[in-house]
Amino acid sequence: AIEAAAGDLLVRLDLFDVFRGAPVAPGRRSLAFRLRLQATDRTLDDGDIAGVQRAVVEAIGAFGGILRG
Repeated sequence: AIEAAAGDLLVRLDLFDVFRGAPVAPGRRSLAFRLRLQATDRTLDDGDIAGVQRAVVEAIGAFGGILRG
């Protein structure tokens, strides 16, 4: 879902942390992903990054995920 939401700008996706325990609700876990975004034809700007972030958060929401922060 993350790969599809990030689209063509995504060049690498890594899961780098899985956390269980307080303050995460019992039976749930917190997953931390690192996304490397790159365009071959231009420099990405804040709008590009914000658009990918919105799309990814919406995609994980379809699975019951939420953005912690």
